[in-house]
Amino acid sequence: MQHPQNKIERSIIKIVAWTLGIIIFLIVGGVLGYKQFHKWQERRLVAQANALINEGDMKRASLDARRIMQINPDSAPGARIMARISEQTGSPAALEWRRRVVDLAPGDAADLIALARAAVRFDDKASRDLALAKLPESAKNTTEYHALAADLAAKKNDNAATAQHLQEAVRLNPSDKETRLRLAILQLGSNDSAARTEGQQALVQLQADPAFQRVATRPLADDALRRGDFGQAVELGRQLDSFPDKTFSDRLLLLTALHRSADPGSTPLLQEMQAAAATNPDQAAQLLSWLNAQQMPVAAISWASQLPQEMIVQKGVPIALADSYISARDWSGMQRMVKSGNWGGLDFLRSALAMRAARELANDSEAATHWNEALGKVSTNPKQALTLAELVYKWGWRDQAIELLWIAAKDPGQGDQALLRLYSYFASQGATPDLYRVLLRREEFHPNDRAVQNNIAQISLLLNLNADRGFRLARDLHQSEPKNPAYASTYAFALHTRGDTKKALAVMNGLTEEQQREPAIAAYYGILLAAAGEHTRAVEYLDAGEKAGLLPEERTLVDKARRTLARR
Repeated sequence: MQHPQNKIERSIIKIVAWTLGIIIFLIVGGVLGYKQFHKWQERRLVAQANALINEGDMKRASLDARRIMQINPDSAPGARIMARISEQTGSPAALEWRRRVVDLAPGDAADLIALARAAVRFDDKASRDLALAKLPESAKNTTEYHALAADLAAKKNDNAATAQHLQEAVRLNPSDKETRLRLAILQLGSNDSAARTEGQQALVQLQADPAFQRVATRPLADDALRRGDFGQAVELGRQLDSFPDKTFSDRLLLLTALHRSADPGSTPLLQEMQAAAATNPDQAAQLLSWLNAQQMPVAAISWASQLPQEMIVQKGVPIALADSYISARDWSGMQRMVKSGNWGGLDFLRSALAMRAARELANDSEAATHWNEALGKVSTNPKQALTLAELVYKWGWRDQAIELLWIAAKDPGQGDQALLRLYSYFASQGATPDLYRVLLRREEFHPNDRAVQNNIAQISLLLNLNADRGFRLARDLHQSEPKNPAYASTYAFALHTRGDTKKALAVMNGLTEEQQREPAIAAYYGILLAAAGEHTRAVEYLDAGEKAGLLPEERTLVDKARRTLARR
């Protein structure tokens, strides 16, 4: 017989084992249930955020996207939503989110194409080249790829190639009316009569679709105005005006057609639109700009004098009205405008306009006082600094615009936008040292951005500024992505500056022929080939490089390479 104590011990062990088993089961079930709940919550938020974006509600979509990233920081769908929101709002942050998506979901062709399209839009050649290098060949026979290729061609102002890719995209997916619309608009502006006719016919066909009615009619009306066919422009403008989704801009087009054809209907329509715009600052600004464009600044000033004072200081109204005073050269009138009313958040603009009026009236000391006031008011508000920079740049005041952009560049939130504008301006001017300064500042905002690092390496080597760091950056970037043509050309140039042209050519020879013939890449390849004495191929690639927007230092290298070839 078993001892009673042994039975009790076994019973206790069983109870403990069952209890532990139940506890473990509950813990595991709880963990799995918690994870499943988070996955369900993530899927629900993703669907909801995408629907909100489609509806144009970016604010609520952004809240959902942030919640997704809190639940799962490595959520590729969440990163895609953040990218979509950034693209819709025109923020360069879209690039970072698209790169994040590609890191989280490597090899997805749709994500690579989306990254490349964002890179084209925000002028990031390194990210564009990276995405294209990783794109599988099978993805290059799709509507999405040809739409991307059309974007690339359009960026180079190559209308023929743009049309060719759009035509292929339409052939692959005839039901894609968005791409068909884009192709038709491009064809409508062509110098080829057959292409124009084809584009016109396509737009007429799209007019039959209620979803495309307005967007197809608008370019036809614009084209009629361009050609001076005011009768047709009036007819199409009236069609636009009959659509339920017409915009104020569409009504302005009709007004333009009536005005240019001297149609008596223009006066009552103008009066009707003035009445409608009298309570809408956006529309008031558009109407003032229209009057200015029609060489009617005095009429614009007269109408503005009838608007409520609070309207004069809202949104784009003061800028449009200032243009009226500038066109009419009514500096005293501008002074009266800026001396009245409470401008609130636009008070910086009031000071700038007061400065312009004082300057035109040759009161330099008063102008300087007002300008210092304006600078003081925007010094802590980068958004205002950007707005003011755009205004004074339009006036032709380059130095003041740059000063304002550097003020905005100090801000962690808005600074990158200001730096991108500075970069674009300095690149167009060939101001390479200033580009280097911008890049170093951008690196502070984006310390891990490889495109920024590549540009720093390239310019530091061109200017021979901190060239050792430039060499290390170029080497490390190439090692991380050896198939990226932008990184390869920078590293090859770095090797060349150190006298190792043979290895530099080996790096460049590792690229595909298509990559080698990209104008910006071809210029460097031609320089290296010239240094190696390969005359025929060097000339070929130097000629291809002429299509690139070269910096002065790069132009000097190309010219030197040509002189070297001429001596041989």
